[in-house]
Amino acid sequence: MNRSPPSAWYRLRALIGLAGLVLLASCASTPPERPATPTPAESLLAPLARQHHVCAAALALVRQGQLQSITTASGCEGAPAVGPDSVFQAASLSKPVFAYAVLKLVQQGRLVLDAPVLQYLPQGYRHAHDPLHPEQPGRSDEVTDPRLGQVTVRMLLQHTAGLPNWARGPLRFEGLPGERWSYSGEGYMLLQRAVEHVMQQALDEAMQALVFAPLGLDHSGYRWTPSLGEALLPGHRVDGVVRQQVRMNQPVAAYSLYTTAGDYARFVRAWLKDPALQALASASPVEVDARLRLAWGLGWGLETSDQGTGFWQWGSNPGYRAFVLALPAAGDGLVLLTNSDSGLKLVGPLVRAALPGQHPVLQSSFLSTGVLDRLCEVLRVCL
Repeated sequence: MNRSPPSAWYRLRALIGLAGLVLLASCASTPPERPATPTPAESLLAPLARQHHVCAAALALVRQGQLQSITTASGCEGAPAVGPDSVFQAASLSKPVFAYAVLKLVQQGRLVLDAPVLQYLPQGYRHAHDPLHPEQPGRSDEVTDPRLGQVTVRMLLQHTAGLPNWARGPLRFEGLPGERWSYSGEGYMLLQRAVEHVMQQALDEAMQALVFAPLGLDHSGYRWTPSLGEALLPGHRVDGVVRQQVRMNQPVAAYSLYTTAGDYARFVRAWLKDPALQALASASPVEVDARLRLAWGLGWGLETSDQGTGFWQWGSNPGYRAFVLALPAAGDGLVLLTNSDSGLKLVGPLVRAALPGQHPVLQSSFLSTGVLDRLCEVLRVCL
């Protein structure tokens, strides 16, 4: 039976229906936009930067395991522009990233936590007095103290090896291995040499293979490169004056990480999504401050509160301050990078605004900016 062609009206209705389906499909596949109203922490960043003369600050927030936002601010007139891809020295925030690589090697069976570190250094350990210039003649020593044979990978990660923070001359033990907690960048240098031997690569190459490439951290490195240098913001003193810049051409596990807030937040996101590594890192905590319930795990500081265990680290290089806090129970985290000796003054207000609840680390001496500033400025002891 023959049918007459549909009328123009029916054709129009069909087209409208098809357009509606396409629009619905488009809306369903488009990710939700970031809320137009900034969060309290994001709103605080700019006024805090101005108040404390922090010329560049970058704040990254992770919510429920996802990167929520990256906010940047400048508190100095005429300072270079700061954006999401701006590079900072992360200082001691280098340590948790390096520890992540070490724990990956442990999971792979290539390192054993309770094995003597000398097991991975068959030629022994030559200590460089200046990690950034290990080639300087007469500026290194072969460590022959028998206590070195008692030092394990675990002790180095949790700062219980009995080594000083930094030795400007020959390396000397300050205590017995395993006896007590004592923060030590030298311990991370020793462990760096073991990782380099196991990987048969320099640290920056090993970190690219173990961390940066797998996690998609495209703007990070443990030594200065021209591409990182182009985006690097200069560090500043407390008074806003630009500091003399130290170009870190040698990778140093303890403090030489160059990175962006976004890259470091992606690392935090990976950490929050890896309960096996969290359990490994927090299984053998060493007491640091019983009153505040602060301890140290493998590569991270640990705080215990009603929200469970939080993983944290602060960083302090000349002209740069940084802080990270990750809360696995909620899947939340905060990363703050600054190019100022005043940068740690932003930590308390931002953490309280972004991550409500108890945070014992905010009451600790680690964030006491006055002492750290004087140590860094006068004695060159920069943690």
